[in-house]
Amino acid sequence: MGPVFRGAGLRLGALLLCCCMAPLAWAGTPCSDNAPKPASIQQAFAAAYRTHQRLEALQPQVALIARVGQDLSKYGLRYSHMAYVQKDAASGQWRVAHLLNGCNSNQSALWHEGLANFFLDDLFAYDALLVVPSPALQEKLQAIVGNDARLRAMHQPLYNMLAYPFSTKYQNSNQWVLELLTQGLAQQAAMGAEINSRKQAQQWLQLTNYQPSTLKLTPLTRLGARMFRANVAFDDHPDERRFSDQIDTVTVESLAAYIQRLDPGSSSEVLR
Repeated sequence: MGPVFRGAGLRLGALLLCCCMAPLAWAGTPCSDNAPKPASIQQAFAAAYRTHQRLEALQPQVALIARVGQDLSKYGLRYSHMAYVQKDAASGQWRVAHLLNGCNSNQSALWHEGLANFFLDDLFAYDALLVVPSPALQEKLQAIVGNDARLRAMHQPLYNMLAYPFSTKYQNSNQWVLELLTQGLAQQAAMGAEINSRKQAQQWLQLTNYQPSTLKLTPLTRLGARMFRANVAFDDHPDERRFSDQIDTVTVESLAAYIQRLDPGSSSEVLR
């Protein structure tokens, strides 16, 4: 398993460094060698500040945050990428833990970085979805999200943006978040089940009737994506679904709906 990279926090020096380097990874955003535009930097810091203020007010042990990396409205979706957010005990800063896909590749890595970096990706829009689990689930997730070994254990470096939710062949960024979530949900359940692998996580998702988002993609669309995008594959999807143009995958919206159903004490809000 790959390392958990430590990104920069909410500091001007980190921002300047970020602007001088070509982007190394992405999730739910276009992959470009261009430095962030001044307007994008300003919007990213404004979004980070809003998020910081709300987190300071709520003081969750752990929450989930989603961003709008690209326009997915034609699929009935708003948010493209979700991450965990937790306050770092040493620095007192809010930091995100998430999976990022290497540009122009089918590989991914896990990252820890500050709120500004999370929004500093030339996003389509700068509103964010904040999901706060119930206090009981937060307690379970805090020990999971704060443990690098547990984060790596649920990571598959072979990335597929449209990974099938019930296959361990690939993984996308939202799928990693969801599979980690099952560990906390299983511990919270009356049966006290332990989940230690992706296969077990997916079995739990099927047992608890997780419903992925279904995208209608024609054969021509699938062919074009497969030919020109290193991070898109369809060979993990069941033939009967794929050949009927139905591609099931983990999205922010399906993930948020699943949390709300299994953890009724959770809450969600849009930050603008």
